[in-house]
Amino acid sequence: MKIDEKVCIGCRACSAISSSISISEESDVRSITFHPHDESMTDSLIEACPAGAISSGLTAESITLIFRMKRCSVCGEPFATEREIEHVAARISQMQDFQKRWLDLCPECRRDGQRRSHAVPCIRIRGRR
Repeated sequence: MKIDEKVCIGCRACSAISSSISISEESDVRSITFHPHDESMTDSLIEACPAGAISSGLTAESITLIFRMKRCSVCGEPFATEREIEHVAARISQMQDFQKRWLDLCPECRRDGQRRSHAVPCIRIRGRR
């Protein structure tokens, strides 16, 4: 397996497939280490990678990639790599209802925002009784 360091977005999809990939996160940095592994896993890893950063080939040594983390604009917690957010933005920016501000929120704050936006009409309706 070969990793294209310039293409990898640090999303961790590959780590769900192979135990030879280790991840650590500290504050604003995610480190992903790709250790040599059984080549029979390569096809599954290639398929799992949304960025196309994994290809066939022999790599005899471990490689570690470092990614800067994006912090949520509401709670301030790191939740994804900056490259991961850029990757998603590039793919959904043509959608009609795309709101870039949602990409600045962690999943928990997105859920809270959706709950609040759905609660406002309910509160208004209840107040009319």
